[in-house]
Amino acid sequence: MIKKFTNEYQMYKNEKGLEILEISNGIILPRKYSEEAPNWGLGGVCDQENVFVKTSEYHGGWAEHGGVYNWGKEEYIDEEVIYFGLFFNHWGHFLVDLIGRLWYYVKNNVAVKYKLAYIGEDEPGGNFCEFFELLGIRSEQLIHVTVPTRFRKVVIPEVSCRPCIWYTKEFQSIFDSIVDRVKKTGYIPVGFEKCNKVYFSRLGFKKAQNTEVGEKLIARWLEINGYQLISPEKLSLRDQIYIWNHAKEIVCLNGTIPINVAFSQNSNLKLIVLNKTSLVHKNLDLFLLMRKCNVSILDVYYEPFKKYPKSIGEGPFLIHITKDIEQFSQTHHMDMPFSRIFLRKEFVLNYVRLVWCIWNLKGRIRMITAKLCPVFIKEKIRKVVRK
Repeated sequence: MIKKFTNEYQMYKNEKGLEILEISNGIILPRKYSEEAPNWGLGGVCDQENVFVKTSEYHGGWAEHGGVYNWGKEEYIDEEVIYFGLFFNHWGHFLVDLIGRLWYYVKNNVAVKYKLAYIGEDEPGGNFCEFFELLGIRSEQLIHVTVPTRFRKVVIPEVSCRPCIWYTKEFQSIFDSIVDRVKKTGYIPVGFEKCNKVYFSRLGFKKAQNTEVGEKLIARWLEINGYQLISPEKLSLRDQIYIWNHAKEIVCLNGTIPINVAFSQNSNLKLIVLNKTSLVHKNLDLFLLMRKCNVSILDVYYEPFKKYPKSIGEGPFLIHITKDIEQFSQTHHMDMPFSRIFLRKEFVLNYVRLVWCIWNLKGRIRMITAKLCPVFIKEKIRKVVRK
């Protein structure tokens, strides 16, 4: 049954004021793992007496980070910095878990005064750098702390969002500031000037090609009905911001993509979210609460095995034309280009592909085919599965 967003988990906007700590001669500890560490590791900020500053921890529910450990040699940089916290290259986690301290730049307009210090193994590039740039933070202002490093002063803004529970006006201001800056420049991406009905597809996303089966049918159905198929991972952040604020209708699979509704200031937007699993994606609900738009949620999954998908991020997923799709198509007077016979055939093939994905995840396919199958049979199997 097609659902609407109802905030069933009672998330809310937190009206409390946020704190800012200024630590003179503070030291930033890079991430370190140990058996006793939180799942995202130890690290954070200590004061000049080497006492750990609790405000530098991150608590995201299932994701936790922060804590002190013993260190020896340290470096010194004579700079005043803002502590960003942990960074790694995952767009969904970046928006949900990692940017919560950046409100301080927006509120105080301090991009010229302070550099931004972060920890973690990855370095930002592409849309991550564009995100920082749109807040006035240039790439040369980013300091990647890879060894214990003491600074003249470390500013620690309180985190402005608690995923799946609450957000603040400061958290929303991060996105509003970026969107307002893009709008002010009058930016219009080539090829998307008149985007109306959009389907953000994952067909071109390499990871999804190995874990998501059946999306081609959804994409074909939407394309025939006038939706523009767009691969968001190939777009700049400015491109995506333009689309989220100018499209009348956006369809996408649940996961990272709909979290980008955070960049939409269009309250008239029709957002259709396609659930590719029965597993609940609570992170999205907070962003739907923050950004008011007309949301419809359709189930497009089939889950024949109890232990799969393993998680929303890991999969694997079997996507197909469900009753929700048929109901939506009829209600909106859309064409359904597939016959029942064709859909049954595709369902069987996709079921086989799902089994292949599961076995492949366990490393069994390669082992079995290596021992039992001649080379020409292996190639035939691969061609069938990839179609």
